[in-house]
Amino acid sequence: MRWIDLHDVGWGECVVLGGDRGGILMVDCGSSNLRLGENGPGFYEYVTDSVIPRYFEAENRSFFLTHCHRDHLCGLWRILETAPGYFGSLYLPVPPCGEDGRPLLLEFALDVSVFLSRLTGYAQVNAAVLTLFTRAARLAGAGSVFPVREGDGFLFDGTEYEVIWPPETGFPYPGELSAAVEEIDAMLSAPLLPPCAREFLGLRERFCAAYRLMVSSAPVREEEAEETRELYERIRALTPELLLLPCAGAAADLLADGKTREAYSGALNAACAVFQNVRRGGPGKDDILMTGDATPESLLAASARMYDGYAVLKAPHHGTAGYFFPLEVAADHILISNGPYGGGGEIASGYAELPAVCHCTGNAACSYFREYGSCCNRLALCGLPSGGALLPVRCPAVTRPGAAAPCRVRVLSGKKNASCLCDAVRSKNFMAPAEF
Repeated sequence: MRWIDLHDVGWGECVVLGGDRGGILMVDCGSSNLRLGENGPGFYEYVTDSVIPRYFEAENRSFFLTHCHRDHLCGLWRILETAPGYFGSLYLPVPPCGEDGRPLLLEFALDVSVFLSRLTGYAQVNAAVLTLFTRAARLAGAGSVFPVREGDGFLFDGTEYEVIWPPETGFPYPGELSAAVEEIDAMLSAPLLPPCAREFLGLRERFCAAYRLMVSSAPVREEEAEETRELYERIRALTPELLLLPCAGAAADLLADGKTREAYSGALNAACAVFQNVRRGGPGKDDILMTGDATPESLLAASARMYDGYAVLKAPHHGTAGYFFPLEVAADHILISNGPYGGGGEIASGYAELPAVCHCTGNAACSYFREYGSCCNRLALCGLPSGGALLPVRCPAVTRPGAAAPCRVRVLSGKKNASCLCDAVRSKNFMAPAEF
């Protein structure tokens, strides 16, 4: 791995790994911000005008999605629609089955897609889970779409990577989610309801079975993606009748309940795909752990497959305190993609206490910066591949804007280079094409 680009996309994430052979692996691309900063570009404008052209000269381009929240996903669709063929491979997470073997994320998402308005962001998140693979197959071609779950591996620019979470089955879904699906099932199984109620339950079961079959192949097969797509369209066509059912209002209230919504959003994060490089020998500069928005419980469950240390660790869930990495895993560098969004929570103060150098896209939610008025990295030492150490204030990327950082990590936006000192932003456009 030659370098890492951490894009400042507000409250969102877009990390790009530059391979030794000139390829790139983009991990997530999305944002909850329509505009990046008060006078900044729109997010989609930034993707189209800055992100896409930056990597045009790459030998090959791949994409890895950790989960289906908008702040990690929406940019992928813009890239695929704007630049067909941009990615040769798409690695997409498989929704796991629960401890009872049921594909609970899919069942719940189908219930929401029917009984809640698709105009709400809540419903759009759920619909993304349902159409993730079929939409990707339509835009990029089924032969480019690879389902991933625990135990799967992939090759990027000559380096092997492995997915260490989530498991394909036996996933510990929250009880609120299971209870909601079971209650909807009971509503739709009541006697004397119109035939559309049982038809939906049958179609839901067939859709989930087709979905599971589709993601059992790598890459997915076009005919299986098409069957899954057709079943979903049949459910959508049935929706107007379902909304006239006497239980439709109660179903909507249940699905829109705050605790139910929180349980579903948390389950999406908990089922987030986590991956790392495969070591060949001892520790090295390419050791990296990419965590997406994985919860502390998920990381603890996957910890047996983790290494005792990494050159680079991507802080889970934008570095927020509620998702603070709970394990004694050392890291030389930590990537924190945190933007101005009050609902996300503050950056965990624990990261500032670690010996690692933090690379952050913003400090608006950083309690350390607010308390001390300076970057936590001013007290850190940056280890170099040669075995030496460097104060971040003496890093070439800080002292000479545009110079390469020995750590190979770049924090990028259309208007600034934050290097690793969030209180020493250099005014310069660093969105020129990357070096391959």
